[in-house]
Amino acid sequence: MADKLKIEYNTALVIIIPLLILIAKFVPKLSSWISSQFFKLTTKEEEQITAALQIRKDMNSMSMVDEFAKYAKLQRRLNQITLDLESSATCRKNLQSRIYKWVLGIISVIIGVIYLSVVGIIGTTTPVFIVPKYWFFPVHTLLSYPTGIEGAISIPLWTLVTRNVVSLIVKT
Repeated sequence: MADKLKIEYNTALVIIIPLLILIAKFVPKLSSWISSQFFKLTTKEEEQITAALQIRKDMNSMSMVDEFAKYAKLQRRLNQITLDLESSATCRKNLQSRIYKWVLGIISVIIGVIYLSVVGIIGTTTPVFIVPKYWFFPVHTLLSYPTGIEGAISIPLWTLVTRNVVSLIVKT
């Protein structure tokens, strides 16, 4: 009876595949964080933001009708600072977007190569689990594909199950 309930498993595959799936799940957030670290506000932009806030404060404290010339001058200066900030923000966002796409692509390719290497090298012959074949009787051949070992849980099936469980648990 003890032999019939014997479950064998490949520890490396049980750990590596979920780890790859978890890393792949967080790649977009990692890429976003990396791209944001490259392009932060410059000191000039910080000074411009401070100046814009001060100008707005000054404009709110004065009467537009009584001090029209001064108010208009401040308004033109505020408009110029706003345009400068918008153009530099657009440039920064474009560069961040490029970095994000590159990092996302590179990390995704690395994860894909590792996964395909695992599947290509040992995936057709090595199962993740071997359980008694009667546990999954009607579909045990399907679950073991492509290993051909009766009662086996293959790498593609383990990947599918793990990916679904991780998607349910980790919301990104």
